[in-house]
Amino acid sequence: MLDDLGRMFSWLVAALVRPVSGLYGEFDLRPGDRDPGPGRPARYGGADRPGVSGTTHVRDLHRDLRELGFLLAPEEAAENAAADTAADTAADTAADTAEDTAEFTTATWLAVMEFQRYASLSDAATERAPRAATLLDEVPPDASLLHVSAASAFPPRGPFRVLAGEEIMEVTAVTTARTIGTDAALKVTRGVEGTAAAAHARGAEVALIRWSDRLVPVHAPFYERYADPVTGVVNAWTRFVLRRWKEGRRRCPIVVEAWELREGRPDRLHTIPAAEGRPARRAGNVWGAREVTAAGPRLYVRDLTSTWRRPSRPPIVPERPELDVTGDYRVLGDYAGPRAWPEFGHTWRPEGEMLPEHLLPATEPGGSGPTLGHLIEAGDSVGDKAALGTYKVVRAVSEVEAIGYFDCMNAYDRAFVSLGPCHWTAGLATGPSPASAVDEGELWGFIAYLKATDRYAFAQAVGRFGVDVGTEWGQDGAALFEPGQRKYTGRPALPREGGGRYELGKVEEYDLFRGWHWFYRLQMAGRTVDGFRRAMWDMARLRLRDVGETPWDGPAGPPAWTVPGPDGPRPARIKDVITSERGMAIVYRWHIRAPANMVSAGPASEPPETRRIGRAGPVLRAACEAAIRQEPGLFTGSPDTWGDAAEQALVAHLRAQGGASVEYVHEWPRQVSASRGFTLPYELLPDHGDGRRLDPARGSFHLDTRGLPPPLQEP
Repeated sequence: MLDDLGRMFSWLVAALVRPVSGLYGEFDLRPGDRDPGPGRPARYGGADRPGVSGTTHVRDLHRDLRELGFLLAPEEAAENAAADTAADTAADTAADTAEDTAEFTTATWLAVMEFQRYASLSDAATERAPRAATLLDEVPPDASLLHVSAASAFPPRGPFRVLAGEEIMEVTAVTTARTIGTDAALKVTRGVEGTAAAAHARGAEVALIRWSDRLVPVHAPFYERYADPVTGVVNAWTRFVLRRWKEGRRRCPIVVEAWELREGRPDRLHTIPAAEGRPARRAGNVWGAREVTAAGPRLYVRDLTSTWRRPSRPPIVPERPELDVTGDYRVLGDYAGPRAWPEFGHTWRPEGEMLPEHLLPATEPGGSGPTLGHLIEAGDSVGDKAALGTYKVVRAVSEVEAIGYFDCMNAYDRAFVSLGPCHWTAGLATGPSPASAVDEGELWGFIAYLKATDRYAFAQAVGRFGVDVGTEWGQDGAALFEPGQRKYTGRPALPREGGGRYELGKVEEYDLFRGWHWFYRLQMAGRTVDGFRRAMWDMARLRLRDVGETPWDGPAGPPAWTVPGPDGPRPARIKDVITSERGMAIVYRWHIRAPANMVSAGPASEPPETRRIGRAGPVLRAACEAAIRQEPGLFTGSPDTWGDAAEQALVAHLRAQGGASVEYVHEWPRQVSASRGFTLPYELLPDHGDGRRLDPARGSFHLDTRGLPPPLQEP
């Protein structure tokens, strides 16, 4: 109680005057800073300090961050050489080693931001003390009970694994101590993970194998949290809170682990092979996307916080209920990183599935959306019929893009991370080098829309972790809209120290979203943040609307066709040419994969003011022209007079050029794989004469536009 009052008082003094920590010379360490070295002066707080010598502020920062569990911070060469071999400590599960650990590198910046993010939460963790216990008796090879000196060094109950000498043992139970002191008795299974049972002398050390087993969840009161912007600069409040963490043995409360599997279940922590002078180490505290480079292990998270509002559900691994699955590692050319696919057990079932009750608007506040059965039962009204047809189209394409799950994500290609029913990308790298530029991505168009329409969901999903959008949505998304391809793109933005924000633009900056902690955050937003999920329904429909409203022809010449409109004839649009559920689903899927094939800007011969305006793209036009050449009799008159045969001919020519993903959509749901674990009751879908599929009839697609923002006002 007195300690709490003392900490609260020191926080009050810091808030009224200025935080003082005694760390790092009270410099605001930042990227580019360095400790002094031969032929170069110290650089602290962004300025050269030629009068400062013999200091190790950056080195000390790296050591402190790693001690607290933030292993993105560079590892010191001396620490590497003296790696702990008794039990893989947090320092042993390092991220990439920097060549010169006395410099404030991009890795340092990322590690400081992660500390600021976790230090702002109301939950933290403390490390058990002591870090190891000693045997109170000699232990023969056949003993099944260990008497140890410190019960506080271990969890209060099993199972967990410990290391004594070179033998690993599974602790199945912690029994009553022999005395009234601090000792305990551990019931064990000897010689696990391929080690041999051996005799151990009295006084031998017994330590936990897993880093996360050493952690105990604790509440972080407001006076011990970081409340300033997440900038990656070690400002006064960062130093103040970091010192509190050191004094209180606070540690990062979310731990990513890589596990080897046996019969599909986690069996033991994966061992990262020795490389570049660093010893082999257990993957018990993983951060970097390329830290675990084997394809076999599965990555799990041990989350000691209440950051995410979890539904009541059975544990992913009943024998290890503390674990949440997140994914595995995959390589694609020059790029690599996390992947979460349902076929490999990486997603929540059914909570992560894009069912209408998870995706469509809730029927009442705090409730769920309609089930597929309810959509079908209510299908007599125009609005509900449109909702059913729109959901079928969105769901069919989501099974290609996101394999039908909110928490199915990719972070292994040049798009950094992608998610959602259209698998919106964070951006596209122009090359693999850290300095390569990154093109804008649709993920930030979606995040901007989310921020404009549901501030709470935005804060829960990304805002509280210090990430913003570079361009706001505004009233209609016009500032993010690319008219030539009919999509919304943007960039992420981070706050600047001292005020303002800046947009990310380089590969080394965007790579933060490949890391396992960001992967887990976005995955949990898709699993648990209701507004985040339901905003995806709007964004998917905006794409369908904007593509459908695209003029078939550019404005520079006369239209190929006109159709009746409320104010008289108007030029035909894509939605007038392709009108079935099946046809629009194919156009929608193709536009996600290659937007310029379905919608493109005009030729260079057009005036600049009209060239930028989108019109039907070359692949879509070519399919239509081929269908007309093959069967001209089906296409007499304007598109509003064409029949089912014309629609089927158009779809057939699109299908012929589309490849496997278009074929999947065309046949949906005939090619659904049981390994994906879908629970959508496909058997309830209406039968349109060729099975319970997307309706092939002309005029069958009606977009549900309820609740969407107004269309863009284009020239």
